[in-house]
Amino acid sequence: MSCGKCSGLVREIRNPQKLTESILLLRTETEKGNLKYLGFGSYGQPFSQIANGKNWGDFVSNYFVCKLCGQVIHLRAETYHGSGGKIAAVESILGKLYIDEFAT
Repeated sequence: MSCGKCSGLVREIRNPQKLTESILLLRTETEKGNLKYLGFGSYGQPFSQIANGKNWGDFVSNYFVCKLCGQVIHLRAETYHGSGGKIAAVESILGKLYIDEFAT
């Protein structure tokens, strides 16, 4: 169950500008200590490579956890065909999680 802090992160991503804004939002919340970065999912790439809001690949799939309530947050987007994505509160990590570091 999401808390008031992380439920405000949930959003639809419908264009490249919104993806950039979403990446920068998650970076800021991680740097503030509100979120902990967990790693990237299948077909994704390390968050450190896209944390500037640029240079993402065809698929974005990164997982975070709210430090206050433990809710898992998933940033996902399919950029190749432009079908968009979202920041979503999820019950569990889907598929394999690749652990990498995002230094804050």
